Amino acid sequence: MRPAHRLFRPWQWFSALALVLGVSPVLAHKGSDAYLDVQQLSAPAAASAAERSSAPALNDFSFGLSLALRDLDLVVPIDANADARITWGEVKAATPQVLALLNATAGLGLAAPAAQADARLGACALSWQANGLERRSDGVYFRAVADARCPTGEALRFQYTLLKEQDATHRLLVAGHIGGQDLLSTLSPQQGGLLLGASPANLSEDAGVQGFTTRSAGRWSTLQDYFNLGMHHLLEGYDHLAFLLALVLPLQLRLRRRSQVRSAASAYAGQSGRANDDWSANWLALLRTVTAFTIGHSVTLVLATFGFTQASPLWVEPVIALSIGATALLNLYPVKWVRFDVLALLFGLVHGFGFAGLLQEAAAPSGLLPWALTGFNLGVEAGQLLAVLAWVLVSQALVGQPWYRNVVVRGGSVVLLLVSVGWFWERVS
Repeated sequence: MRPAHRLFRPWQWFSALALVLGVSPVLAHKGSDAYLDVQQLSAPAAASAAERSSAPALNDFSFGLSLALRDLDLVVPIDANADARITWGEVKAATPQVLALLNATAGLGLAAPAAQADARLGACALSWQANGLERRSDGVYFRAVADARCPTGEALRFQYTLLKEQDATHRLLVAGHIGGQDLLSTLSPQQGGLLLGASPANLSEDAGVQGFTTRSAGRWSTLQDYFNLGMHHLLEGYDHLAFLLALVLPLQLRLRRRSQVRSAASAYAGQSGRANDDWSANWLALLRTVTAFTIGHSVTLVLATFGFTQASPLWVEPVIALSIGATALLNLYPVKWVRFDVLALLFGLVHGFGFAGLLQEAAAPSGLLPWALTGFNLGVEAGQLLAVLAWVLVSQALVGQPWYRNVVVRGGSVVLLLVSVGWFWERVS
């Protein structure tokens, strides 16, 4: 057997480094989230009996919208001097442009026939005002607020198209209380808008809501929305995907059993590490590893979401980056006593805190929180299974090649190791 340092030649290290440098801008990008809080206030009292009899019943609403400065910088030059550091002075100077953008891309109207809606739109329109900055787990956010007075009984049509052209991963997380019911939903700019507190049965065919997503305040709607959000979060969470890849990369997963399978040091075999490249042992190792990762991140996701434990993103995010590098390093230099299912369980606990951050900042109403948590967790698991399945299918064309272990397993591990170092440095600096 060749020495470990000869298994990956210098030109292969150079190729891996070039690959990392070429893809790092993409890998470093994370899907963006914005947050909308909607509250229906008590109906204002009319000044006189005459007004009560002649004026339509009205309800007051308050809206609070939080947008990441890094996202706004894609459409408004907040970082005016392009030094990658946004100052308060730059935010203050860009605020008029930001508010003009919000009034054009985040508005409110009535889901009524056009002739009726136009006549009453002025009373129900939003005019966003700056409300300062706020810090969230993934950075500083610009907060804007607006009030509206809308006719009672009318479905509200909230339009949101911010970052439609700039970021396909962008999502708006909506939470609040309308019509005596909790509201929890998600929205992408590609959907165009959201009908707040409406149901299809209450809308006529000419209500002018084409292109808008209807969301009721029910549990099933919350479960669906957060299932999609969980899957989206996993598939757009490149650090979570990279950790999964580092775990399964050494497994030579063939869809068909072969009569004779060559031995390789990269396969799992329970207590003895990765010493036996048996067909069934590889699939059993995959099942154990993925299950352990699922258990790990599910435990901390539930505990953190319900407030039983807390973890600061200041250490969670760097450790997630380190988990990728540590696993990749073990692929390059195996340690016999290290079990990768145990490693997946332990690091899964840390990744669970990363998943929980999104749910916590969505500020889900307590009545819908269990449904949001269930849907989100199921969505994460579905995304995880899709990612593993995709790797298994892609690897079938390569797994039988004699250079698979040297180029794919070791080369891929080097790439993951370098990427994790870059992410770690980015997250601690």
